[in-house]
Amino acid sequence: MYTAGSADVALFTDAIESSPSANQSSDGNGSAANDGQAGATQDGATATPTPTASPVPDVGSAIATTTLAYAALTDVDRQLEYAMAHWKDYNTAEYGTMNPIGGDCANYVSQTLIARGWKQRSDWYNRDAGAAHSATWTYCPTMDPWLTANAAEFGLTRRSLDERDKVKVGDIVFYDWNDNDSPDHTTIVSEVFTEPDGTIRIKSASHNQDGPYRDLDEMITVQHPGGTAWFHTFDA
Repeated sequence: MYTAGSADVALFTDAIESSPSANQSSDGNGSAANDGQAGATQDGATATPTPTASPVPDVGSAIATTTLAYAALTDVDRQLEYAMAHWKDYNTAEYGTMNPIGGDCANYVSQTLIARGWKQRSDWYNRDAGAAHSATWTYCPTMDPWLTANAAEFGLTRRSLDERDKVKVGDIVFYDWNDNDSPDHTTIVSEVFTEPDGTIRIKSASHNQDGPYRDLDEMITVQHPGGTAWFHTFDA
């Protein structure tokens, strides 16, 4: 969950094999959170969380054990640390919430970009706990073209859905639920991995629906059939 702290590490001479629990996440990689996270969505839909239980090997058979410390050292570390801290616990004291006026997804994504190192500016801001804010900060249909227009300055590249092999953790996703060329939702990529069959899976953190690891393909096929998505990826 990108939270600073210690992690126990064990070294084994043989591979550890275990069967996934019946409650194993459908993530395919044992993420602590899975596709569905409880919470209200921008369009009123809800999802029910599914518990995850990952098998733990017996460390008594390890030939060595130690503890390593994880710290948020890079811009992406800090961005995801913030995203994980506030996907459920809204930072309303600093940024307010835009749910009463249509949805907080863009507000949340903008906050994670501040944690990444971006600075507020005259054309992108949220002040006085949301009392004053720009549409580029809080409104998807305005934020998306603003990012495109300033892509060179921000070090971003706009990519289509079939360019998912270029997507990394920390990149921005926009979704168009009814494929009318106007975005309805935005999230921050929190996980990218490849299935055994070569399928690239992308998970992201968001508000509306609140969750840390929401599955992109589920969102545009199951939750919003006929939807599509695109990315703004960081060049470095």
